[in-house]
Amino acid sequence: MASSLRDDLASLKIDRKSGKATVYDAPVRVQRSSSGGSIGGFFLTLLLWLVPLGLLGAAGVYGYREYDKIRARPEVSVGIVQTMTSGEASKLLSAKGYLKSRFQAMIGAKIPGRVEHMYVEEGSKVKKGDVLAVLEHNDLDAQLASKQAQLLRTKAELSESRVDLKEKDREAARALRLSSQRSISVEDAEKTHAARDMTIARVAALEAAVKLMEANVREIEATIRNMSLFAPFDGTVVEKQGEEGEVITPSAMSTSTGRSAVVTMADLSKMDVETDVAENLMSRIALNQPAEISVSAVPSKRYRGRLRQIIPMGDRARGTVKVKVEVLDPDEHLFPELVARVDFIPDSSMNNPDASRSYLFVPKSAIFEENGHEYVWVVDTKPSIHKRQVEVATTQDDLARVETGLKVGEQVVLTPAKGLRDGEIVKMAE
Repeated sequence: MASSLRDDLASLKIDRKSGKATVYDAPVRVQRSSSGGSIGGFFLTLLLWLVPLGLLGAAGVYGYREYDKIRARPEVSVGIVQTMTSGEASKLLSAKGYLKSRFQAMIGAKIPGRVEHMYVEEGSKVKKGDVLAVLEHNDLDAQLASKQAQLLRTKAELSESRVDLKEKDREAARALRLSSQRSISVEDAEKTHAARDMTIARVAALEAAVKLMEANVREIEATIRNMSLFAPFDGTVVEKQGEEGEVITPSAMSTSTGRSAVVTMADLSKMDVETDVAENLMSRIALNQPAEISVSAVPSKRYRGRLRQIIPMGDRARGTVKVKVEVLDPDEHLFPELVARVDFIPDSSMNNPDASRSYLFVPKSAIFEENGHEYVWVVDTKPSIHKRQVEVATTQDDLARVETGLKVGEQVVLTPAKGLRDGEIVKMAE
């Protein structure tokens, strides 16, 4: 290999006039290489170029990411697309409270006793006068039977004494006639009259005893009736505190131990929302003010309401006034103690047939106009923004009703700046 290279170099001759190197005839030796060797060299060269290019690209990506982290992003405030009724959108003020039945009572016994029978369960519909439960009264039944027997005996003695009195009256009359004829002595006549007076007194005593016995019988009968618990009004059993075999103690009404009541019932057709309104907002509402009522347990429905009562007593510590809002269209989904929200609305909203229909509303400041169309900037999870065309139906003071283009729960940019770009990543304002 070295000798052939020397031969090739020796065959070169430089022409000094032309300044070119001339190759004179010399044996040409060609060294052939295999195709596999040339392909391997090509890939080796390509790899040598790709490595620095790859490193340079990775450095560029890393540098862009670091720059993207530190560069300033537009800071935006966002609002939520929400569904609400037109009444809610035009509300004067809102307040939260609890549902209460206007007629609700804990039904207990006047005297202690053990529950013998329960005739109702939670949710039972009852009418006024229906029996809810009965307490044991076997001892009272025995006392009643005894008093009734004594009454019968006393009445019999009274009848006997009245018959005896008639006989004594006849004897006294005869003695008086005979005494006037001097057929009997005055002493015998006086004895006859004394016997009659004694019989009259006995009859009076027995009549009084009969009245006493009858009063005792009525007393025991009333006590037995008190062992049966009756519904004081039409309503629904909302809670059952007692069970068969438990002892009901009236004295437990004011203590934390013992059963004080058998059931609690309420009239669910007369429901109110008890809520508090701040003193400085009382000027916005008045008696009979219309309202919309929403209950967390029934999120898809809005109930009509009316301000029924303003309690004439303020809360000094909280600066509020308690009010009661009547539910005008209660149904089977409303129960006492449920959380409710009251939206007081203008009188004109009450006459709107679509007042209870739900629509999509978006903050009015999120809508801007371009080329005769209305748009909003919608914020996604990155967070980045995207311009979207919307169709606005009506607007309130701070809200706009949107027909198309948005979904419930989406976030939109409030008061968007002029320089925002589609797909731009933004910073959410605190």
